[in-house]
Amino acid sequence: MPLFTLEISGRPVLVFSEEDRGGAEELVASTIGPDLLDFEEEEGRPVWDGKEGLSVRDADPGEAARWEQGRAEAQQDADADNEGEEPDGFAVFLIEAVDAGAEED
Repeated sequence: MPLFTLEISGRPVLVFSEEDRGGAEELVASTIGPDLLDFEEEEGRPVWDGKEGLSVRDADPGEAARWEQGRAEAQQDADADNEGEEPDGFAVFLIEAVDAGAEED
């Protein structure tokens, strides 16, 4: 499946897979973009403010390698938890980001 990179105002932020560019753009508009509103960068500022431009392009080789590495790590974690399932809708941040709504342990 092809890999795409989401850019916010020209800055690469996230790599994800989708069947084609049209599907990737639709996924960003309907799901990924709104979900980004829940994430913050380390400095506490939102990853996306809901206003900046979002664009989708083909992932470059370095971004694709980071996605593959992240997917492999997620699969190992799933295997360790005895779940053994491939994560659906898997994406990898290219920036340091945290879920602002998640509680810390």
